[in-house]
Amino acid sequence: MKIKRFSGANTRDVLQQIRLTLGPEAVILSNREADGEVEIVAAIDFDEKQWSETQSVPAWPEPLRNLPENSQKSPVSDAAMLTSKHSPETQATPKRENSHSQEKSANLHSELQALKQLVERRWGPQPAQKSAQEFLTEMGFSDPWIGRFLEQGEPRNWKESLRKTLEEQVGISQSTLDKPGLFVLLGPTGSGKTTSIAKLAAAQVLRHGPHSVALLTTDTYRIAGVEQLDIYARILGVPLDVIKGPDDLLKSLEKHRDRSWIFIDTIGMGPKDPRLNEQLQWFAALGADAQRYLLIPASLSGRNMATVLQPYTHIPLNGAILSKVDETPAFAAVLEWLATQHLPVAWYSDGQKVPEDMHEAPWEQLLSLLETSLEHHPDALAPDSGNRYHGSRYE
Repeated sequence: MKIKRFSGANTRDVLQQIRLTLGPEAVILSNREADGEVEIVAAIDFDEKQWSETQSVPAWPEPLRNLPENSQKSPVSDAAMLTSKHSPETQATPKRENSHSQEKSANLHSELQALKQLVERRWGPQPAQKSAQEFLTEMGFSDPWIGRFLEQGEPRNWKESLRKTLEEQVGISQSTLDKPGLFVLLGPTGSGKTTSIAKLAAAQVLRHGPHSVALLTTDTYRIAGVEQLDIYARILGVPLDVIKGPDDLLKSLEKHRDRSWIFIDTIGMGPKDPRLNEQLQWFAALGADAQRYLLIPASLSGRNMATVLQPYTHIPLNGAILSKVDETPAFAAVLEWLATQHLPVAWYSDGQKVPEDMHEAPWEQLLSLLETSLEHHPDALAPDSGNRYHGSRYE
């Protein structure tokens, strides 16, 4: 056992000395004020028997034994770094014969526990685990949703319960890129459809070669919309067709019938734009031959989300893709909306790299991302990739 005496102008400074010298496992043995300074005796590798043999009085510090019953602040409040094993409240105290003294001792015990927890939160071990309600609120779930989730009482393993709830109400899309098909990406302006199309197409080019992939786009309204996808098409070595109407769409599909994976990029429009409904009707008419995925920015939330996404609920959808997960501190609101639509998640994207930053979406990974994102500042955005073709000025 190593015992050392520390002194300083105030208790906080002395505690810092103890922490730096002996570490967070140090045990406070005594505390007193002398000549205008605070003096604390601390030990590491504490041996209670050895310490007791060296003391002629109980190891309970004198200021604590004389603490008034209703005291609001203890002289040792900043020195309560004791672990539960060696804290003063577990040391032997002189027996009292009257009930008032016993009650006083019990009150003192409670006060010391509160002081210990206060100091540990600032200088010692990490704070206690947050409640399920606190976590769910920070993740972005609404109060009504949290209330329904916890209506049977806060579950002991609430994270596992949350995963099961989302699996049941949202689910994971069974449609994958393993089988050839026609893939249509729909979504609001700025959701990242063009970059997401490039990611999905690049993954198939790497697996099966450029001869297996074709790109189509209806994005003829946005400045540089076609040019951005054309750059990706030339890099990947695949053809790109521009679609201006249903006839162009049918001709392109016939033209590329020998290609196994055809990806269609669509234009993002406001929910009240009549051209949006017209375009959605094109892709609804393709029936079961097309797999339609709704691309949703993870940062979308509140009333705005319901308004922006409402037009897409009128056509058959195979699943959703969460984009820009790396740009938001919490995306539970999107998961909540998907639950109301019973729309499963297929992929999520968390960066601008093509194709590395597009991932399949197991719930364990999504919930881990949701929990980890709480550690970041709410206003933090993903760093600029530095690539002119991947910058945020493009969709």
